[in-house]
Amino acid sequence: MKLVNLFISLLLLVCFTSCSNEKIKYEKTKSGLEYHYFDRADTGKLGKPGDYYLLDVIGQREDDSIFINSYKMGQKIKFMRSGPPFHSLFNDGLAMLKIGDSIIFKMPADSFFSPLGQTFPNYLRKNEVVRFTIKVNDILNPDAHLVKMFEYELVKMMEYLDQKKWKYSTDSTGIKYEVLKPGNSVQAAVGDEVEVSYLLTYLDGKIIDRTKPGDVIRFVVGAPETINGLSRLVMLCSEGSKVQAVIPFSEGFGEEGSTYVDPYATLVIEMDIVKVIKKK
Repeated sequence: MKLVNLFISLLLLVCFTSCSNEKIKYEKTKSGLEYHYFDRADTGKLGKPGDYYLLDVIGQREDDSIFINSYKMGQKIKFMRSGPPFHSLFNDGLAMLKIGDSIIFKMPADSFFSPLGQTFPNYLRKNEVVRFTIKVNDILNPDAHLVKMFEYELVKMMEYLDQKKWKYSTDSTGIKYEVLKPGNSVQAAVGDEVEVSYLLTYLDGKIIDRTKPGDVIRFVVGAPETINGLSRLVMLCSEGSKVQAVIPFSEGFGEEGSTYVDPYATLVIEMDIVKVIKKK
């Protein structure tokens, strides 16, 4: 009910801005950001560079059409506030906000996307002015944000496991795994090489990587270039075994992700441990 009320409140603000955009009296920062407060929180501290802002956001074009809606996405939109020398109008606007604030930002479209190094979307014109209607839900320092991400991930992992009805075990690092086929007595240790075939996906089933049928990859257990979760998993099993596992981001590609894996990605892997080559 609370989410519904927030959604209705923000939609009302959007309708208000759409119907009376020309009547809104915007203020302007020195950097050129136009803004108008709908609701200003009486309490709360301002965030600092490095903090994470969890926002409800509805973005609108000049013709009032909506190009981003956090409610339809089903999650808050997260922005990390950067410090100098980084500069963008949106980032400067975050410095004004406290938890509970409702505000509208007005800025050229390219001033939002270009400083972030993002590809400019083809549904916008670089010179058009866009509006962001924002509700600030939370401001988290890096440590609090990390705790929040761990808590959120655990909920998603458990939902996935319940839905799939795995008969899983949990190791000390938080990896949830189920041995589908037992192997022999040969187990890998740090420094050993292993040959595996695998399918790697996100929780939603989107494929990240896979070996071709009949192919294997070889890697050294515990090597720096091997994610901790993969090394850990092969040491939990044995040669000839087949295992499926959910690997938390802390044991996967971490907070930064990689060129082909999202930050904070929870990984699902199905893997055959074809061969263990013991270190000589």
